[in-house]
Amino acid sequence: MPATPFDSATPVPHTDVAIIGAGFGGLGAAIRLEQEGRSDFLIFERDTAVGGTWHVNTYPGAQCDIPSALYSFSFAPNPDWTRLYPLQPEIEAYLNDCTDRFGIRDRIRFGHEVLDATWNDEQAQWVVRTSEGTWSARILIGALGPFSEPATPDIGGLESFSGTVFHSAKWDHRHSAQGRRLAVIGTGASAVQFVPRLAPEAAHLTLFQRTPTWILPHPDRPISEAGRSLLRKFPRAQRAMRRTFDLFQEALVPGLIGHRSLLAPLTALGRAHLRRQVKDPVLREKLTPGYEFGCKRPTFSNKFYPALCRENVAVETTSIARIVPEGIVTTDGTVHQVDAIVLGTGFTVSGHTGFRRIVGRDGKSLADHWPDGEMSSYRGTTVHGFPNFFMLLGPNSVVYTSQVVTIEAQVNYILAALRAMDDNALATLEVSMRAQIEFADHTDERLAGSVWNSGGCSSYYLSPSGRNVTYWPGSVRNFTRRMSTIELRHYHCRSALSEVDPMLATSKELA
Repeated sequence: MPATPFDSATPVPHTDVAIIGAGFGGLGAAIRLEQEGRSDFLIFERDTAVGGTWHVNTYPGAQCDIPSALYSFSFAPNPDWTRLYPLQPEIEAYLNDCTDRFGIRDRIRFGHEVLDATWNDEQAQWVVRTSEGTWSARILIGALGPFSEPATPDIGGLESFSGTVFHSAKWDHRHSAQGRRLAVIGTGASAVQFVPRLAPEAAHLTLFQRTPTWILPHPDRPISEAGRSLLRKFPRAQRAMRRTFDLFQEALVPGLIGHRSLLAPLTALGRAHLRRQVKDPVLREKLTPGYEFGCKRPTFSNKFYPALCRENVAVETTSIARIVPEGIVTTDGTVHQVDAIVLGTGFTVSGHTGFRRIVGRDGKSLADHWPDGEMSSYRGTTVHGFPNFFMLLGPNSVVYTSQVVTIEAQVNYILAALRAMDDNALATLEVSMRAQIEFADHTDERLAGSVWNSGGCSSYYLSPSGRNVTYWPGSVRNFTRRMSTIELRHYHCRSALSEVDPMLATSKELA
């Protein structure tokens, strides 16, 4: 839907900061704004509840693969996690608790899908048009969520299938696997979690695998009431737990970025786990990754391999040719007759439709700036051509730990930017193209030898040209340090007190 031009003769409600999305990113930004005394903000959420991906993904076995001590805000530790790795209902409950505890629910506009957010250069503000009305804002924060749009595979005939079809992120809870013939397409993190739940119930389950996943033994454990009581009584113990997991994640970074021999123990552990749980040599060969550990996202499970060893489960590695009313046809001509198809095919990351809805200077959207998924930004947070816009979990912002850590560091950067705008009486702040290019060049150089770039696989980490558009080119410590302050010399700034031509050719750059 095209953007609606801003009409200054038609006043609209104004908020200082508009936030798109009420997942971890949007809520974290809102809470920190509130803590800083910046309470003039609104969150626009298309759904009817907070939580983002942890509200939407309700498939059986949905669980985070980051320890609960890390997968929570540092300013809101939770001593009541019941497991070392939290399940979806607990994560959603935690986010609801944070929303109420920090008093921001009244600033969330549920059921307000953002149709477009358009920069008005003359007024130096964003015009945010939603399904329920239009607002203006000085600052726009995009907390779209990289895993908020399910990816539907481009398979001919999918619409002709006579049975049930649904994506793991839109689980059909009316559907029962009991006694039915199921097809699961995809072997990513979600499928690894829900396949063990479906296999015992199904009459037959066929898993269509394009690429096997590296799977490690799952270290998840329940946390006893005594353990939770200890964490409540001694907050330092919880901080120590968080620190321990943080250091473990950090220790993986050198192996992933430049010293791949350091990943050998994890490679050996993955192979041993597969050998121990899968005795059939033919099946084991199918499930053995042909690329280096870490190239694609690895995961944990103690139940996935045993589920695939069941007599009523088959792993099909022949490519899918098309889908017909009665089932799935593979390229060898076999027709796999099934009653239901479950898509475990991940998410649209680089082609997120939200990128078409955020329109910057000169009427160009993020999608226009990032054709064919070639995303670029400055420190994963700001983008040239989009004044007063900040993105959470943007290109090259991901560090190899909890993404809540990434979000908090980016929010600190946003707060530093807002303080700088206040201190210098700035109307606009826009990263320079030079700074953005230099960051991209540095990132490309640092990640060229990483396992993600040259580990022998294809993944959503890489753009079609092969550029890594996902990861930060360094450690977690490096990321949090770089995001703790803002360097205005990397930005074009326009004074709120001047009548300067807003075009970059005449705008002011502060040293």
